[in-house]
Amino acid sequence: MREWPRKVSFWRKPRYLPLQYRLILSTSGIVTLLLVTMAIAVSHQQSKTITEQVERRGMAIAQSLAATSKAALTTYDYIALSRNANQAVREPDLSYVIIHDKEGRVAGYSGRADLEGKFLSDDLSLRALSSSVPLTQKTTLRESGTPVLDVAVPVSIPGSERPWGVVRIALSLAPMFRQIRQVQTTICAIGAGALILSILTCIWFARRITNPVGILVNATISAAHGDLDQEIRITTGDEVEVLAENFSSMIREILFQRIQLERHLAEITALRDYLDKLLTTMSDGLLSVDMKGQLMTLNPAARAMLATGAGELESNRDIEILFAEVPELLEYVQGALAAPHSAKQRELRITAEREVKNIIVAPSILADKDDTPQQLILNLHDMTELKMLEGRFRQAERLAALGTLSAGMAHEIRNPLSAIKTFVQLLPRKLDKPGFLEKFQRTVPRELERINRLVEDLLELARAPKYHCSLVEVQSVLRQSMELFEEEMLSHRIECRLDMSGEPPAIWANADQITKAFNNIMRNAIQAMPEGGELRIGLATGALPYASLGDSGKIVLNSANGWVILVFSDTGVGMEPEDMKSLFNPFFTTKDSGTGLGMAITHKVITEHGGQIEVESAPGKGTRFTIYLPSHENTELCSR
Repeated sequence: MREWPRKVSFWRKPRYLPLQYRLILSTSGIVTLLLVTMAIAVSHQQSKTITEQVERRGMAIAQSLAATSKAALTTYDYIALSRNANQAVREPDLSYVIIHDKEGRVAGYSGRADLEGKFLSDDLSLRALSSSVPLTQKTTLRESGTPVLDVAVPVSIPGSERPWGVVRIALSLAPMFRQIRQVQTTICAIGAGALILSILTCIWFARRITNPVGILVNATISAAHGDLDQEIRITTGDEVEVLAENFSSMIREILFQRIQLERHLAEITALRDYLDKLLTTMSDGLLSVDMKGQLMTLNPAARAMLATGAGELESNRDIEILFAEVPELLEYVQGALAAPHSAKQRELRITAEREVKNIIVAPSILADKDDTPQQLILNLHDMTELKMLEGRFRQAERLAALGTLSAGMAHEIRNPLSAIKTFVQLLPRKLDKPGFLEKFQRTVPRELERINRLVEDLLELARAPKYHCSLVEVQSVLRQSMELFEEEMLSHRIECRLDMSGEPPAIWANADQITKAFNNIMRNAIQAMPEGGELRIGLATGALPYASLGDSGKIVLNSANGWVILVFSDTGVGMEPEDMKSLFNPFFTTKDSGTGLGMAITHKVITEHGGQIEVESAPGKGTRFTIYLPSHENTELCSR
């Protein structure tokens, strides 16, 4: 069995506070906190009650004195008011009695006859005189330093809007504070006794718990040293006994799990070796990069593709340094790290060791349980040889297309050449025959023009365009084409309608070439409706339904509302699916006349202007051509 490391020096020199002391301290602290809280709450409530009683007593004395002084205030009998003040001050705990008249002068002041008839300007007196309701204020006497409660009661006379005087008494608060201190002392004494009793109880209870726990601690120390074959017996009849039994079961389970872990470790080691061999032998390249741009994994196939040596990986794993010689891959990886969920498979053309390689990069994300990306895993598939085979296949297709083109040219040129040959052979014998020379001069130039037109169409289809572009209003070009075919459509009973959605923007194009493309489509629509029908032309502004690669070799991107959309929809005979596949091939035609180059030229004109052309058709249901052309604001998308 495998030996496990035994780093248990922590248990040799314990540096912890024993559980017994923790229990005593924590319990004592809780009890102390409860007792202090209770004492504060009771003391506060008791103080509040005593204070309220004192305030009620002072208010009752002041209101009683106000009632007895009402008549004297109305008659301005200052002698009676002074007598009332001196008699009232004899009440226990009263420090002074002051009676103010209607104007605020002192009408009576206990023990201070010198202040009678004067105005008091202290803040306490001013607040008492300005209040229209009974007012209580706490203050301290200057002479004796005794805390008092100043109670002021306005004296109101029925029928009068303002008080006729104010009666003030000062009730001493010293007895109240003595009573509060007595209550607090009693509460503290009771709390101290309860605290001592609780601490003694905690000590007894802690020892009863910690002794069995100490046995468990020793058992855990032995288990930490690797002694898992032990049995703990504690008979306390409580949770500690259950804990000991569960600890014994846990040790047995740990022993079993250790055996299982050793077996799983062996399996994981074998699996890791298998994965290492798989990564080493697989032909596709595999690399993984963390979200900080550090290379984590690079198998030999990827190292060979990217010409990265093992020494470089040991010295540095920063992708900006490792992939400095392959900037295409570096740019792709950095973009994928910036937006990992938006990374798509892409074909890259890179140069490694002066060799150009075509590599398909397929990304995937390694995320954690919260779906947060941790690593970006890239699968590299070398398509270089496949591209070479594809090139050979395309060359074979071009040769086959060249053969088809040659056959079509031979067929189209043979007919006019046969007519010319016939007339040339008949020329010596029928030169003097009336009407022959006129027929010769009419037929031979016509057939030569037919051959010349065919050659010009082929040259136009093959040569690189040199368009002189300008701003073109599409609706104007469409109306010109409709006017060109107006008589022919009337003769075939064809109704032509132009539907426009808003005012579409102008396009940057060659007006003659665009007109030729529209004319070819309209001519095909007319020929597809020999018994009459309807040709509807829709013109609107919108977006390209998908990105594509134009004939110019640049990607045509989707740009919202940046495209002029034309739809030519007829109610003609339609086309078979097999015919639709060859519609834009040179010399393909389903009609008895024509060279079959019109739709091929149309396709070339549209794509060379950065647009797209699509066709939908079904036998007996008509044909629908949809053309997408970039507006002049969107022209850079299709620039050559």
